[in-house]
Amino acid sequence: AHYLELVLLIVAVGLVLGVAVGDRLGSLLTGLYAEFFHFPRFDHRIDPALLVTGVAITLATAVLGTLSAIVATARLAPAEAMRAPSPGRYRRTWIERLGPQGLPPALRMLLRGVQRRRLRTALSVGGVAAAVAIVVLGNFFRDAIEVVVDAQFNVAMRSDVALWLAEPQDDRMRLEMARLPGVVEVESTRFVPVIFVHGHRRERSLIRGYPARGSLYRVVDADLHPTVLDGRGLVMTDRLATKLGLSVGDTVQVEVMEGRARSVPMVLGATVREMMGLNAYMDRDALNRALGDGDLASGYVVGIERGREAALLDATRRLPRVAGAFSKATMLRNMEAISARNVRIMSTILTAFAVVIAVGVVYNNARIALAERGWELASLRVLGFSRAEVSALLLGELALVIAVALPLGMALGWGLTHLVAGLIASDQFYFPVVLRARTFAGAALAVLLAGVASALVVRRRVDRLDLVAVLKTRE
Repeated sequence: AHYLELVLLIVAVGLVLGVAVGDRLGSLLTGLYAEFFHFPRFDHRIDPALLVTGVAITLATAVLGTLSAIVATARLAPAEAMRAPSPGRYRRTWIERLGPQGLPPALRMLLRGVQRRRLRTALSVGGVAAAVAIVVLGNFFRDAIEVVVDAQFNVAMRSDVALWLAEPQDDRMRLEMARLPGVVEVESTRFVPVIFVHGHRRERSLIRGYPARGSLYRVVDADLHPTVLDGRGLVMTDRLATKLGLSVGDTVQVEVMEGRARSVPMVLGATVREMMGLNAYMDRDALNRALGDGDLASGYVVGIERGREAALLDATRRLPRVAGAFSKATMLRNMEAISARNVRIMSTILTAFAVVIAVGVVYNNARIALAERGWELASLRVLGFSRAEVSALLLGELALVIAVALPLGMALGWGLTHLVAGLIASDQFYFPVVLRARTFAGAALAVLLAGVASALVVRRRVDRLDLVAVLKTRE
């Protein structure tokens, strides 16, 4: 009961700090979402079920970990507990039997220590591996957002400026656009708001009409492969088709919400797996023929000469039929600035958590090992071993733990990333699972530095061992 009270006191303080810090971090993260999406009100609240779950897991882990040590001690009879321990029965470990012959004595000692403390070693490896996985997860979002931004702004959107009109106009206006300052290429677009109806299912969307073989805007899938619209008819994202219960070749009723009300049947010609949105595409000429509206356009994408963007945007302000324009370069800079800051904050927080875990695992294990083996280490010092040799025997086991945990943690991070990406996937958004080599290298380096720092602290304690006092402790 005494030791449980001590542990519960530590847990109580940790829970108060954890809930307070978690609530603050949640509020900051909510603020990042609200700023990015411009929500008028977006408050953070802690779900009571989540709070109860976190407290229960923390208490259960602490109590079980404490009981595993207390029960073994409490079961001993007092006379047996006060008696000196009987000599151990030592034999070659299975690692030595399976490994190469002629291993150095120091390495054999390390391997024996690892095998004889299998549960502790396994928990240590698991803790360090979890730290690596957390860092991998924290930096996954940076890699994924880079891929999404590159796909949307470089691979798909190859124009420099996009213009949209107050209402659809005859496409002869494209000639007027071509005469604007700095314009080198123009492509017409037609966006039509519609409601797709298939059986009892209805979905509001847009049909985006682009040139059949356009060069300034391309429809690309999640693997960055372009989809040609020429001759395909209606093309939908796979999520939209699934939501409507459509397969390629099925007919869907399209209720047009622009101009005169009408319903047009269209055949789904193909699906594309995109990262964002419930989108539908069609060759602009084919779309105009299907709607019977003539050669109309509702916007234009243009390529311009370098350095002429400001002059072009200024000229569009004097065109009454142009409702608005946006610069890809400006939007890309804003996206990169906001996403870089948000990802940097998130990855820093998760990396800090991982470092705390790694330091806790490595330092605690080293301190426990030092307390258990202080008599042995002091004996080696008396026999003439140097401080470096004695420290290597103590910290070598930790080095083995970290060496095994690093690849295991990378594999765990890979699996955790796929799990999180699947959980946050929605109808509107799909996060590609992208993990670059720098992400794994950064995770390994962060945990390795945390382990080295912990080992150096313990090394100082080894150097300061009072040999006489430690050797007397055994008596």
